[in-house]
This record gives sequence, structure tokens and C-alpha cells, in this order.
Amino acid sequence: MVLEKLFKSKKNIAYIVLFMVIAIACLWAFIAAGMITKSFKTKIQDQTYKNKEANIESLLVTETKDGQKLWELYADSGMYNDSDSVVLLENLIGNFYDKKIVKASFKADKGTYNSKKKEIILYDNVLLVYTDGTNISTDRLIYPGKDKDITAQGNIRIEKPGEAVIFGSKAILKGDFSDFHIQGRTKTQFYM
Repeated sequence: MVLEKLFKSKKNIAYIVLFMVIAIACLWAFIAAGMITKSFKTKIQDQTYKNKEANIESLLVTETKDGQKLWELYADSGMYNDSDSVVLLENLIGNFYDKKIVKASFKADKGTYNSKKKEIILYDNVLLVYTDGTNISTDRLIYPGKDKDITAQGNIRIEKPGEAVIFGSKAILKGDFSDFHIQGRTKTQFYM
């Protein structure tokens, strides 16, 4: 009976048709928008979780193995990008350990730490000091991991206090910090 009254007037029929058209259009738009944005949401989520980046101030990074600290470094700032697993570091200092004892300490203006390779690269004003006082300054120092040889490259100056100062362009340092070898042309000055 109510429907009969509604359909008797042409004006009412027009309103009902208009309302139905609007309702169907809104429903279609809602469904279409969900289908269109679904692929965008998936891509954004995939990128967000795949490409993690972080800018960090006052960063402390350490590596341990079997409960023993292998090394630690502190940097004023760092930037991490998960796509290449590398942390870019600025103004850093740190220590290399062997059996809970500091074997050598270092500082550098810049450096990187590759979390996949467990490799530290120091560059710009690098200084490495052994516990016996032997110190090495160089342009670049590459620490590929525990018990692997460390490479120093560019403008190397090695000082054994009270004994000698050695200059060269490349040096290989034993991973346990017990010895080093200079490669290529060298200049040595002995203390008298």
C-alpha cells in the first residue's frame, strides 16, 4: 500500500530512480577504489619493508661471538640503508678485542659497516693504536672480520715508539694485531 502511493506520483518515481542510481554509483565507486588501490597498498608495503632507512645520532655498534665482544664502535651519527646493509658512519672511535682485552683502538672521520659481510671500513684521518703503543695512521683501513688480515691503504705512517717510523702506501696487519707487513716502496726512520 505504501509502495502504491510512492509509485502513483511521477515525481516520487523520479526520486526513487535517482536515489537508486546514486546508491549503485557509490557502491560501484567504493568497490572499484578498493580494487585499484589494493595494488598500490601492496607495492607501498613491500617497498616500506624492503627499503628500510634510518638516520641515527650517537650510534653504538658491537659484534659478539660466543659471548665474547669482538669489536665495538661509537659514531656521532650514522645512516643505515637496508637495501645494501651498510651503515655510513661519521666521527667514530672504537676498540678491537681479543679474549675480553682491548688489542687496538681506532678513530676515523668517516667509516662504513656492512652488516652482511661483518666488514668495517674506516677512511679519512684513520688512526689505529695497538696496546703496546704502536700506532698506524692511514687514509683507509679495511677490517674484514675476526682472524682475517686487515688492510691499510694510502699515506701509511707506522710508528713503533722508541724504535722506528715506517712510511708506505699499503700494509697488511694480522687479524690478531700481533704483526704487520708493509708492501711496495717504504721509507724507514730509526730512533737513535
